[in-house]
Amino acid sequence: MARKDKLIRTTALVTVVIILSKMFGLMRDVITAGYFGTGVENDAYASAYTLFYFPVLLFNSCITATIVPLFVEEREKYSLRHSNHFASNALNLFILASLIIAAVMYAFAEPIVNLIYRFDAEGIALTVKLTRIMMLGLAFNVASIVISSLLNAMEKFMAAQLTGFPLSVAVIVAVVAFSGRCGIEAVAWGVFAASVLQVVVLIPFLFGWFTYEPVIDLKDKRFHRLLKLAGPAVLSMGISEINHLIDRSLASGLPVGSISAMNYAYKLITFLLGVLMVPLTTIMFSRMSKQAADDNQQGVLASLRRSIVLISLVALPIVAIAMVLSNDVVKMIYMRGNFTLESVLLTGSVLLFYLIGVPSFGMRDYLNRTFHALQDTKIPFAVACLTVCLNIVLNLILRRFLGARGLALATSLSSYVGSLTMFVLLRKRMGRLGMRRIAGELFKILAATLVAAAVCMLMNNVLPEAVGTLRVFVRLVIATAVSALAYLATCIALRVQSLNEMLGGLMRRGRR
Repeated sequence: MARKDKLIRTTALVTVVIILSKMFGLMRDVITAGYFGTGVENDAYASAYTLFYFPVLLFNSCITATIVPLFVEEREKYSLRHSNHFASNALNLFILASLIIAAVMYAFAEPIVNLIYRFDAEGIALTVKLTRIMMLGLAFNVASIVISSLLNAMEKFMAAQLTGFPLSVAVIVAVVAFSGRCGIEAVAWGVFAASVLQVVVLIPFLFGWFTYEPVIDLKDKRFHRLLKLAGPAVLSMGISEINHLIDRSLASGLPVGSISAMNYAYKLITFLLGVLMVPLTTIMFSRMSKQAADDNQQGVLASLRRSIVLISLVALPIVAIAMVLSNDVVKMIYMRGNFTLESVLLTGSVLLFYLIGVPSFGMRDYLNRTFHALQDTKIPFAVACLTVCLNIVLNLILRRFLGARGLALATSLSSYVGSLTMFVLLRKRMGRLGMRRIAGELFKILAATLVAAAVCMLMNNVLPEAVGTLRVFVRLVIATAVSALAYLATCIALRVQSLNEMLGGLMRRGRR
């Protein structure tokens, strides 16, 4: 029970930090939307940021999926000094690789943009310029990813979540103070400044346990092993962003504003995933890596089952309520300045189809982490290839009938296929997963979620339509509160054990 309480407390504390970070990020997006709406400039910025973030995402997938279990293994089997030497070498080599990639993408930005997007000449030129500005900060981003992963490996989870604040603050300052003179270019320079600040924020947390070594050793067998694991991990962990890049490429041929609508809707999805999934995934990945290093297969499976229940308990009702109130969510967050009612309707419809896939997005990423903790990246890689191919096929079909909404729906549907495939392959690798032990609990959670969704639809029909931030906020609060109470009451009536454990842990924490 003490270990469960500790997991709940740690997850809760990390969640608070992530919520604050995501709230700042949401404020950043709200301000950017108010200044630039869903026009040509913001389409160009969203496209350029995707090109910049794509290598960041690939490095992030490679580093976080491999360096944590290898660092933990070195520390457990040998010493912290051995693991620090390995980490210093990895840090230096990743920075060197990022500098090379940044130089290539800077030089070939124009043909890359022309290959992926179908803008007019002005849109292409602006996208190229913004891409080149942001590429200047790639090496700093990669350094912050390595440092954050090391902090997670040492179970210093809070520090690693602070990197979201510099991006929000730098972009907000750039938009408010400089966009009048520099336009959308100010936002790109804000992204560059944030890349530098992320490293500055993390460095103090290394003092006392990490000793940096200026070493570059291409013959390090541990780094060779990292690269062997990293190749498949890059695609398997980066699947969401790869699908999103494909979506935006196809959306560039749709009416103006489609890319911006998809971008704003996807930001809300990443906010939701960041709050609901990232804390638990981050903490449990380090824990499972240690269990795997100790050859504790039953411990890994127990962590998996508990995480599935916790994710379902928290995520399912929130997703169901958000789907019913998707237009109101977009109204409250974005509708001001140049973000009109037309923008709301387009973004809200795209958000609805992305929300369908949120449970599978979270579970797929968590299952990826489970395989990576077992130092198996081949299976996630194969499933990722399947998911990307299926997403492309569904994109081409659904885009014709639903436009940008069809692209979002294709991403959600392909994600469910990927998650189901991961479950089947994990069972094949590890034998029985013990899912029957939690089947009853999951059924109760699903039943309570359906009750919450029905109540939310009733409230959505009863409450009058609202315009204006305050009125929409009040409407959302009333509908969400009543639906959440219905969910909690149903869970209590059905005796959902995981809810009782969570509430009991929080009460014990409060008494202390």
